[in-house]
Amino acid sequence: MKIVLVRHGYTTSNEEGTYSGWSDVHLSKQGIEDLKQYKLEYAYPKTERYYTSDLTRTIDTFEILYGKETPIYESSKELREIYFGDYEDVHGDDVSENYFDGFLINKRIAHGETLTEFSYRIISKLECILKDMKANNVESSTIVCHSGVIKTLLIFLENRPFLDFREIHAPNGLGYILDVDFEDSLNRIILKNVEELPKK
Repeated sequence: MKIVLVRHGYTTSNEEGTYSGWSDVHLSKQGIEDLKQYKLEYAYPKTERYYTSDLTRTIDTFEILYGKETPIYESSKELREIYFGDYEDVHGDDVSENYFDGFLINKRIAHGETLTEFSYRIISKLECILKDMKANNVESSTIVCHSGVIKTLLIFLENRPFLDFREIHAPNGLGYILDVDFEDSLNRIILKNVEELPKK
């Protein structure tokens, strides 16, 4: 089965340098223009189903890249970014500690999600998507989501240490194409191949 992971476009929060996990921020003007250019330059595969998180930035990204006429199969809260707790909408300069130093060793920072909670939410949702795909003979799906979601799924599927979180690239508007098998009886996902979204 094929899973395409695409990160949302550049947002007003990215521009301002604030933490936005569950905050419903919008694409910036630059982000919109970048996506329109990426659509011309990159080969976004057409798939049988399309998923997004329930946040505006992923839905708007989807509509720019795939067209408003293309139906979204599901927009899910389970596909949201890390919840940053009290640091939501806070500028990086106003945060007294490096969030990810603690997050990556599973500390709860500022009442936000722990790494374990976030990983469980994301991986469980991918398993549900694959199970439903297999039950309905669906061979391909696209998920327009968030940087943390993409990085965590790649770490899990490639069996990498969580400290690689910082090393994995997940640029705005771009992503990865995954070739996976799903063993329904064991709830096991096997990654056969991963490649970056190619240029046309």
